[in-house]
Amino acid sequence: MSTTSERDVDARSVLAAPATLPVTERGLRTRAKLISAARAEFERHGYLDTNIQGIAKRARVAYGTFYTYFASKEDVFAEVVSALTADFQAVAAAEPRAGSDPVSLITRANRGYLRAYRTNAPMMAIMEQVATFSPRLAAIRRGARRLWVGRSERAISGWQAEGLVPADIDPYYAATALGSMIDRSAYVWFVLGEPFEESVAVEQLTKLYCNALGLTPPALAPPALSECACSHAVRCDKNDGVDEHVNSRPGVHASEGACTAVGSA
Repeated sequence: MSTTSERDVDARSVLAAPATLPVTERGLRTRAKLISAARAEFERHGYLDTNIQGIAKRARVAYGTFYTYFASKEDVFAEVVSALTADFQAVAAAEPRAGSDPVSLITRANRGYLRAYRTNAPMMAIMEQVATFSPRLAAIRRGARRLWVGRSERAISGWQAEGLVPADIDPYYAATALGSMIDRSAYVWFVLGEPFEESVAVEQLTKLYCNALGLTPPALAPPALSECACSHAVRCDKNDGVDEHVNSRPGVHASEGACTAVGSA
């Protein structure tokens, strides 16, 4: 079985920029125009019905010019996916940070992924379409997916090192399964058109993700408890600074308001 680093290297190699780029500004602009035109053609016609002639026409270059920069439709598709991945990451990264704890980070990542998917839904649908057409196109799809799964895998490993995630959870398989849950949900909502509400979707996906890893969302966690100076068995209601004791067994206060004592009556 390949290691995390080997899988990440494989993903980067599939989506890597070509070894040789045009040396002139004009050449770079022409190449960028072809990539943009290719994406528009793929989104409009699908992968199978897109052809080099249509890409060149949309880019307003001669048919033969295409082959100055790309050897085939697969080559330009790989470049489109590479640019798409960068755009996807930029949209997701634009989500504001609400905290640095794992649950906050997962919530932010899920919300960012859904919003980025919404922006790029037509091309994401094409990526799903082409994955079965050839080994190279399947590798391109895996490469794009691996960039996201790899991040999750590294995060889960880090949380394990901090003792937040059980040691018997395999980071690779957890990241793969949970990433598939998020990705397939986005596909069903944005490509197939099943109805959903974004806020509810983010909340539920995050709960499922956290529960699978043994993480407790802050909203579901019990209130922090501290030692109570008084003695009672069941409850101590703090009203205007006056403790109302139920009986004489020691308990603890929640940080605010009423608290439930430790132990049974």
